[in-house]
Amino acid sequence: MTRLLVLAFCALLAAGCNGSEEAAPPTNSPPTANQRAPDTRASLPRNYRELMARLPPFDEPTSPEVAAWRKATISAFFARCFSDGGGADKASSVAANRRILKQAGVFPKAVFVEEHSIGQRDGNGCPEETGPATYYTTYRTYRLPAGTKPGKVLRLYERRLYGWLETAPTACERTYGQGPGYLVVSACNGVLRLSMRARGPVGLPSPATAPSRPFGAQYPIVANDSATPAPTAYRSEPGETCERVAGADVPSIIIPPPPGVSAELRGQYVVVHWALGRVHGDCPPSELVLSSPMKAYTMHEPVHAGSGVTRMRLVAGATPPEQVTARVVSVDGTQSRAVAVLVRRS
Repeated sequence: MTRLLVLAFCALLAAGCNGSEEAAPPTNSPPTANQRAPDTRASLPRNYRELMARLPPFDEPTSPEVAAWRKATISAFFARCFSDGGGADKASSVAANRRILKQAGVFPKAVFVEEHSIGQRDGNGCPEETGPATYYTTYRTYRLPAGTKPGKVLRLYERRLYGWLETAPTACERTYGQGPGYLVVSACNGVLRLSMRARGPVGLPSPATAPSRPFGAQYPIVANDSATPAPTAYRSEPGETCERVAGADVPSIIIPPPPGVSAELRGQYVVVHWALGRVHGDCPPSELVLSSPMKAYTMHEPVHAGSGVTRMRLVAGATPPEQVTARVVSVDGTQSRAVAVLVRRS
């Protein structure tokens, strides 16, 4: 459920997410102490009420059981991703980094400049730049003696770090890995930069107990929601009610009805007109997903109204598509059945 909520939030907010399970090694261009990544929290809803206010108006109210489950689940998500608690402990993480940096040592006569540590949030299951830190990277900078060649510095650290796995070598930089840790040694432009990341256990708050997920027995069940039908017309009509598919942990899961779409080729764009039909509170859409065979082109459009127009720019050098496929994603992270239409040439 957490992954579905993350995807739904990313769709609704048109923001990226930290979904990868394993981070890449530190880079050779560490941020300085006074440089910070853009804070995306300002554009995110701060609570359940703000999130729901971004959805299209409902034509049918939310059933009490769905409302209770959704509010409890999404509120728990906000508590995890928009609080400063949980995650990797900074003090112990930085201490572990410093132990490795001490073992690596310093190039003779190099002059210390500064050290700082920055928490990284990738892999925490929350929208980008939110949620608890999963690890900390510690950066140390030294000024090398005048005339020191990068190769001399790198050979010294190759001997000191014997037994570590060396990856991604360049003319003035090496990355070493051992277990969950990465150490980057950079000797470019007369400056020695050491950056250490040791991933350790992450303490996360225990999830609150949420009501059982409603399975929407009143809605029609769909046998195969993942199949994409072959297009036979230039227009599809929107569905009028929520549907449901078989679930793994519950008998069935409520999904939104498919959208109504039409597509027309105009210059360098495929112009898609879409409509949602009746918006049900049990399966309100938050995102429209459009795709075409045009080099596997996929577009994600946040949904804030019951209808709209979206322009898909043609990929340079690609043959204009003959069809467009569309789905909607609900605020709960479930996808509708796909619909496909032919693209009309103007």
